[in-house]
Amino acid sequence: SLRCIFEKIGYDRCIETIYRKGYRFSGQVFKTKINEDNTSDYSIAIFPFTTSLNTLDPLILNQELVQNISNKKIDGLYTYPMAATNFCNDHISQNSFLRRFKPDYFVTGRINQNNAVKTLYIELIDAKNLFLIASNHLPVDELHNTSQFIIDNILQTVHNPERSVRLAKPDQGYKNHYLSDELLAGKKELYEFTPESIYRAMAIFDGLQNKSDIQTLKIECYCLLAECHMSLALHGKYELELAAQKALELLHYVSDITNVDGKILAIMGLITGLSGQAKVSHILFEQAKIHTTDIASLYYYRALVNFHNERIEEARICIDKSLQLEPRRRKAVVIK
Repeated sequence: SLRCIFEKIGYDRCIETIYRKGYRFSGQVFKTKINEDNTSDYSIAIFPFTTSLNTLDPLILNQELVQNISNKKIDGLYTYPMAATNFCNDHISQNSFLRRFKPDYFVTGRINQNNAVKTLYIELIDAKNLFLIASNHLPVDELHNTSQFIIDNILQTVHNPERSVRLAKPDQGYKNHYLSDELLAGKKELYEFTPESIYRAMAIFDGLQNKSDIQTLKIECYCLLAECHMSLALHGKYELELAAQKALELLHYVSDITNVDGKILAIMGLITGLSGQAKVSHILFEQAKIHTTDIASLYYYRALVNFHNERIEEARICIDKSLQLEPRRRKAVVIK
């Protein structure tokens, strides 16, 4: 019976017995349909937004955004339900989802607050090659405009593929997923935060940026290489001045191929903070907060700066906030 099937996978309270009437589900039930093979269809996954605000539940915003997009009933557009994306709240789970379900597009977001104004920074990304299609800052309470922004940009990309000149060819899909797995392996080594693991991470990132012509992947590799140099300096393997010089050379190259990028600003905040330029570091970190969704890394970098400058209590606060946003961040645990 259906009840036995649920019990075998650990759900023993899904179906209740109603005396003299029969059975009923004890929780909410969603009706779905099997995807049909249709080469003209395209799909989107909305990953959970991140925030450090205790007064706001980001999953509520995710739910409203998923409903807004699905209710518009755009021909050919399938929106993955929250039941599928609800737990994709870090790089590992998101990459696992992308490999398993292979959506065409996905959205990540970060909720910020400036004084009393809450804004949502979102990124719409092509899942085949990690190409950033569009990003924007939008008011949290105007999700209708947010959903329309996402749909408009998807439709423009679908009907005008020349708009995304760097989109990968269909036969490159497997290669790009392989590169994504390799990037994740490099991050795992960096997260171990030992000198040996950092050297292994550097070898992976250096090889990746030579293998790929995807702009977003190359930018991330250069930023991670810069972080590796600064991390080795903290381990005493590099002179701090030499590490900062090498990191700045990497970021200088990245700045030639992109505009304002939160990752670059965050790494710059780390470099200047470790070099004694406290005011400049603070400004860069504040700007990075506006332009990135990876706030866990931002708090981690701030923790390193505070730790280096012997502001131990402030460093602990930043580490706790980083781990609150991304509990699996091993390097933050090591520093703590």
